[in-house]
Amino acid sequence: MNQKNSINICNYENCTLEGPYKAPLNKMNLNTYQWFCLEHIKEFNKSWNFYKEMGAEEIEKELKKDTTWRRPTKPFGSGSRSYNFDFDNKFSENSSKPNKNTNKLQWSLYILNLTIKNSLVEIKNSYKKLVKLYHPDIKSGIKNSDEKFRNIVEAYKYLAEYYKK
Repeated sequence: MNQKNSINICNYENCTLEGPYKAPLNKMNLNTYQWFCLEHIKEFNKSWNFYKEMGAEEIEKELKKDTTWRRPTKPFGSGSRSYNFDFDNKFSENSSKPNKNTNKLQWSLYILNLTIKNSLVEIKNSYKKLVKLYHPDIKSGIKNSDEKFRNIVEAYKYLAEYYKK
């Protein structure tokens, strides 16, 4: 039977008008519909609130799930690995620490304990803190402090140039 030829009656109590407008039956069953006439669909829309009985945390979870359309996503360049981003739990990152030869920007950020969102001032502050910690003249007792110090200086120089561009 052609859907357009079927006539639905308004589901509102004691209403006998044609109901061409569909609305979900309830929030747990969004794909099952009830039908209303124009007057009653307006009333339904005014009273419908999907988030009515949810707390702030539940609403936040629902909104975050909607950002990925509740579908599994893949990080760029991941090949066949995919993650189902469930914001209730933190997903584990399968990559090890960045390698200086493969991606210098990621490596530099990793060495200075930063993210790409940090400003140049935050980069300088992190650099100063780490230099004081690993400087070979001050902390010669720390194992590999010379190498760590060189890496910190190299990472800072790279990031300073990168942020000036």
